[in-house]
Order: sequence, then C-alpha cells, then structure tokens
Amino acid sequence: MLLVASPVTTVFTLTAPQDRLRQIAEERAYRTCAPSQMAWENDTTLVMTLENGIGTSFLGHGHGLSDDYPDVSIRGMEYFDSFDDPGFAKWQGGQLVYEADLITVFSILFPTDPSRDWAGCSASFWHRSAPLAPAVAENCPDFDLMPLRRLVGPVPGWVETTDGFATLFLRPPSTPDAQDGLGVIFYPEIGRSTLLTGIDRFGGVARFRRQSYGQISASCPELRAVLRGCWKAHEKKRRKARQERRVLRRKMKKAEGERGDSMFSFFETDPWVI
Repeated sequence: MLLVASPVTTVFTLTAPQDRLRQIAEERAYRTCAPSQMAWENDTTLVMTLENGIGTSFLGHGHGLSDDYPDVSIRGMEYFDSFDDPGFAKWQGGQLVYEADLITVFSILFPTDPSRDWAGCSASFWHRSAPLAPAVAENCPDFDLMPLRRLVGPVPGWVETTDGFATLFLRPPSTPDAQDGLGVIFYPEIGRSTLLTGIDRFGGVARFRRQSYGQISASCPELRAVLRGCWKAHEKKRRKARQERRVLRRKMKKAEGERGDSMFSFFETDPWVI
C-alpha cells in the first residue's frame, strides 16, 4: 500500500516581554524548530513555524510549551495541506483557554473591490462551536462577514458571488451579535442547492442541508426571481450533465459485470459536493 504524507504546518505565537522571549528562543532552538523558522512579529511577539508535523500532537506540544512557560501567552494554529480546516488553540497562565477545529462547510472568494483582479474577502462557513468566535476573532482578526452588507446584491439585504461552478447568495447577520444570517449555495449546472441557516459574523453555521430548487425558492421568496433566471440560464448544461452521468453509470455497470464484483458501487457518480 502506498501511503502519501499530508503536509502539516503548525504555528505557535508566543507573547511576553522581549527579554523573556529571547530566552525562550535560545532554549527552544532545534527543539521546537530551527532558528530560521522563528520570526519576530514585533518586540513582544515570537512566532515559531513547524513544517510537516512536530512528532507529537498539536495540542500535546502546546500543553508542553504552556507547562514550561506558564507566564507566556501562547496561541497555536495547525492546518493540513491548505487553510480550509485549521485548528486553533490558546494557552494562558499554563491553562488551555480554548481549542477549536474549524470544519469547513463551504468557502468561496468574494470580490469586494471591482478595481482589482483579486478577491478582497474569503467567505468561509464552519460548523459552529463554542470556541469558534474567539478563535476566529483572535487568529483571523480581518475575517468578518459584516462588511459584506455594504455590497450591492441581487435583492435588498442579499449579496452574491460565484466561482464559476457554485453561486453563493448570502444574507449577512442583521447585527454583529446576531446569528440570523442565511446562505444559499446554488449549483445551477447540476441542479443542486444547499441552505445554510443561523450564520454569524465569523462564518459559524448552525445548520446546513441540501434542498431542491423549489424548496430554496419557498424558503427565500425574495430570491425567487433571481434563482429562476439562474436556473433557466443553465438548462442546457444540466441536460448535458445528466446525459454524461447516465453514460458513466452504464460504463461502471458494464465494468462491474466484467470484473464480477461491485467495487465501482463505492464511487459517487454525481460530481456534486457540498
């Protein structure tokens, strides 16, 4: 069996008086990471970056640093391959303050500046958990869905963006403390959609579920005309996609018969993913 390692990046951010951090940097050189992987964010903040794992678990290593340096505030972050599902933790006074795994429901770039060719906001939506808000606020201070309310959308209160395959219609929370935002992820080319409910300013989602085009229109009547136009515009592509899936299923069925097993039944022939 071929095992492929997933690149892992772990970052510990230590905050304390500069003299104390210099002492810690000398002690941890080649223990936690090489000196070249230590960087000063400012006079009182030292950042240690570890590539491809650290030999122990993320939390285990953080607990060790916290035990050794209870007078230092420590924030930890770890992610695999990409930044989609990061883990955050914080230790203060030798104690774990929070630990949050941000499990991504959906992520898409929002172009907030039409004069530039890059997106100004990455709108990410995560399973809500108690430590999610402090983890995002402290580790991603620029992430906030509330400024999107200033954008002009298809209907009042809603904003829209697309990556060419999925289209997101978002109604941001009504106030910074509210958890009443709504999101509709629409895949017009394959006729699928998902409703996100209970969204807060940090992208926390209370619930998400796949729904039909008709159910989405009933749940969000103000979007009905917009969704109808999007639905009709991609009718030919949906028909072609259905034909391609039927051909693929026939090929898999034939291959199963020739092999005498059902290994292909484990594969999803529908390319839709949330």
